[in-house]
Amino acid sequence: MAKTKKNVKNIKQNTYNNDTEISKLIKLIIVVSLIVLIFYGLTVLVNQEKEVENPDTPASIQYDEILIGNVLKQPNEEYYVMIYDDEDYDTSLYSTYLDLYKQKDEAIRIYTSQLNNPLNQNFKAEESNLDISDISDLKIQSSTLLKINDGKIEEFYEGEKLVEHLKEISKTEEETE
Repeated sequence: MAKTKKNVKNIKQNTYNNDTEISKLIKLIIVVSLIVLIFYGLTVLVNQEKEVENPDTPASIQYDEILIGNVLKQPNEEYYVMIYDDEDYDTSLYSTYLDLYKQKDEAIRIYTSQLNNPLNQNFKAEESNLDISDISDLKIQSSTLLKINDGKIEEFYEGEKLVEHLKEISKTEEETE
């Protein structure tokens, strides 16, 4: 009989231990599930806030800045190409004159190009060569304004001549009278 009481007592302890382990397992599963649901909820909220902050803006392609290798290949018959050198301290002055010129009714199209752009480096030189028949021969020393007509450089302006020409073309009708 003593053995039977011990066996019953061991069975009750094993049953109690099994019940305790099962309840611990269920509690653990519930806690882990709650943590996962909380993180999921936070992620959804954060992503919704980002979507609200970043409204869809249509992509736009700018056609005003071109590479120097394409200065003679623009679709317009007549146009200007302003090639800026980042080291030129008059860059903002050039931009101001060009903005004034663009406001005129008879203004022709103006394209821009950055001389210091890595894709334009083979056109940068110590001395300018603007009288060319092939674009690969083009060399530019500093900020330059080119007037292109029928795919050929018709006029070019550098240094003081550049500033003078920009002043002249940007004059309003009242200033010319």
